[in-house]
Amino acid sequence: IVRRMWDAGIAHRDIKPANVMVAEGRVVLIDPAFATLRPSPWRQAVDLANMMIILALRTSPERVYERALGFFSPDDIAEAFAAMRSITIPSQSRSSLAILKKTQGVDIVERFRELAPHRERISLQRWTWRRVGLTAGAVLAAMVLVSWLIDSLMTGLL
Repeated sequence: IVRRMWDAGIAHRDIKPANVMVAEGRVVLIDPAFATLRPSPWRQAVDLANMMIILALRTSPERVYERALGFFSPDDIAEAFAAMRSITIPSQSRSSLAILKKTQGVDIVERFRELAPHRERISLQRWTWRRVGLTAGAVLAAMVLVSWLIDSLMTGLL
C-alpha cells in the first residue's frame, strides 16, 4: 500500500492501527483525511516507518523488514527509521510499542534501525541562515508594531 502511495505521489499522514483494516483478505488504509499530494520525501519516509511498526506489532520486525525489502530498498527503510521520532508516531502506536517493550522487552523501532543500514538520524527542524533571518525579521516587525501601538494609545490618551 505504501509503495503504491509513493508511486502515486501521495502520503497518508495518519497511519496507525485504527486506520489499517483487513477486508476480504486485503489490507486497506482508511481515513485519508490528512492525506497529502506531492509530499516531501520525509513525510513519505514517516508513513513507511509507521506502517512497518504497525505490522511488526503483530509479527516480528525481522519478518516485516524482509517483506518490505520486496518493495523498498534498504536505503528507503534506513531513511524511514532515521526520520522516525516519537512525535512522528501516532499515540495509538506509541502506546502499543510501550506495552510491547514493557511486557516482552522488544523495542521494535530500535530493532528496525539495527536491521537497516546505518543512517544518521534526520533532524525534524533544520535551521538555515534564511530561516534565522526570517525569524529575526518577524520578531523585529512584531516589536515595531507593538511599539507603534503603545505609542498610538499613549498619544491618544493624553
